[in-house]
Amino acid sequence: MNKPEISVENYKGEFRMEEFGFNNRNRGDRSGEKYKDSSKKRFLNAIKKKFDTTTIGSLAILEELFGELWGHGLPYKELTEEEEEWREIWNEARTKILDLGNSNLRGAQSEVAQYTLSWNRYVTNFVIKENKE
Repeated sequence: MNKPEISVENYKGEFRMEEFGFNNRNRGDRSGEKYKDSSKKRFLNAIKKKFDTTTIGSLAILEELFGELWGHGLPYKELTEEEEEWREIWNEARTKILDLGNSNLRGAQSEVAQYTLSWNRYVTNFVIKENKE
């Protein structure tokens, strides 16, 4: 089967997706279990990245603004007595923040597991205007 050459210059009507090799059969069944599973995994991965970025980013801000209290970046043996005390407090706070973030991430993942998801993908619409030269 010979396909006509398609270009903007010889465009006379509407582009059909079939002309580019797209059709519903080769895209897969969007209601199929495999697609739903991959959609859910993609969503869970995005949620994990957001939780990790929020938790680690928050810790980084605290270290940037208050890190001099516990000698942030210094080896433990170079700390003053006061910095050692603050370092212990910081390590406890840091551990609690990480534990809370991980606990909430697991809760969100558990919640998502109760849903059926289907990713709508990215959609791009092309508008072709006639050249009025």
